[in-house]
Amino acid sequence: MAVAGSGAEGHSSVWELAPGEVRHAGIVHVVMLALFTGIGIVVGTFGSLAVPIGFVSAFWPGQAVQAIGGVWYGMWGGIAGTIFPFISNSLSGSAPLPVSLAYVPANFVQSMAAGWAFRAFRADPSLRSGRDWTVWIVWGVLVANLFGSFWGSNVLVFFGLVTRAAWPTVWAGWFVGNTIPSIVLGSLILKYVSPLVVQTRGFTKGYWA
Repeated sequence: MAVAGSGAEGHSSVWELAPGEVRHAGIVHVVMLALFTGIGIVVGTFGSLAVPIGFVSAFWPGQAVQAIGGVWYGMWGGIAGTIFPFISNSLSGSAPLPVSLAYVPANFVQSMAAGWAFRAFRADPSLRSGRDWTVWIVWGVLVANLFGSFWGSNVLVFFGLVTRAAWPTVWAGWFVGNTIPSIVLGSLILKYVSPLVVQTRGFTKGYWA
């Protein structure tokens, strides 16, 4: 399997099936689902406890795990990124269960925006070109976190945990707290670990296999 280069063909090669290649979901994907859920619980809980600002975190590295999981493992990563915040929120005490349930759409988008975009635009997860970086920054960082912070901060207002007057500050803190680790940690992991991951059986070219 060729790994992507800088041209249009290189961008598509990571995602396209090789001649005669047939892919099926299997135990390796279930294992990766469990692994990313576990990693997300640890990273998400640590981030929530380390730098909390009320009901949000000033530096939440869990979003980087969410985005990377969706890029590498499609819907398996998306499921993991939607599940682990329930547990990390409970462990850190950062959100009651009804609030965590209301966060589901935000967590799903944060988990799959980059995963969808990399497949749709045939961008290389190893971030080999300016085009790859643009897809990552626009979809994996900005779009994912704009939606997530907007939805999540409004959930807090809906449940009466913050006032509407405090909403702009909460939204801004949420957006920055997710965006910084996405850019720093997410970019480093994609850049230097993706070349290894795309060669494994677990790498998901589609959404399930």
